[in-house]
Amino acid sequence: MPTYGLIFPIVPGKEPVIRDVCRQLQERRAEYEDSRGRMGVSVERAYIQDNPDGSAVVLAYIDADRSLNEGMSVMLASESPLDRYFIEREAEATGVDFRSLGKLPEPETVGQWLAPGNPQRARGLVFTAPLLPGKTDDGRAFAREAFVTRRAELTESRLAKRMTREEVFLNHTPAGDMIVVYIEGEDPVEANRQFAASHTPFDRWFKDRCKEIFPPYIDFNQPVPDNEEIFSWTRAASLSQAR
Repeated sequence: MPTYGLIFPIVPGKEPVIRDVCRQLQERRAEYEDSRGRMGVSVERAYIQDNPDGSAVVLAYIDADRSLNEGMSVMLASESPLDRYFIEREAEATGVDFRSLGKLPEPETVGQWLAPGNPQRARGLVFTAPLLPGKTDDGRAFAREAFVTRRAELTESRLAKRMTREEVFLNHTPAGDMIVVYIEGEDPVEANRQFAASHTPFDRWFKDRCKEIFPPYIDFNQPVPDNEEIFSWTRAASLSQAR
């Protein structure tokens, strides 16, 4: 099933709007689940990241059975009050109006790892970082080496930290190319802390390669920010709770 890691700017002063949207999605659960069912979405999670320059972004992770734009076309054609509310308030909060875009620029999945054995969905953490100018192809090459060529070493590294999923998405934005990283596991915050402190050969190689493609202020020898999860829903969990 396709997965997507998305990044949207938050208009200064509009963070409360984002939080209000998430509250509405939680409180109007039946409407929400009908909406996402029509869109083919099975997992949706959202996080807020505060950046060093004082700006903030909302990060979204979506698991669906169709393309991002196919799902958005269903929402845009919908007469559901919740869908109309979502589109209008998102435009206010992020400055991105889905109605006038035509098509969303779909993120490119450049790396994907799942623990062996088809693990169940677990707790998630997502963060974003800008690529240095001109380093997009280097980033793709790094991801191929880590997630394909050295996959066995990656698996050993991530299982040692009780991780079950790691996905890397390339987003082309007006501010430049951005990487969105999504991880799942027993405790993704602790897993990231262990990765930052790790001195195993593979983890050291991985962090050294990161230095080549990200700005100097991004140091993966330090844990990434524990970005606040403001919304989380999985269809499987919802159906289980309803029984």
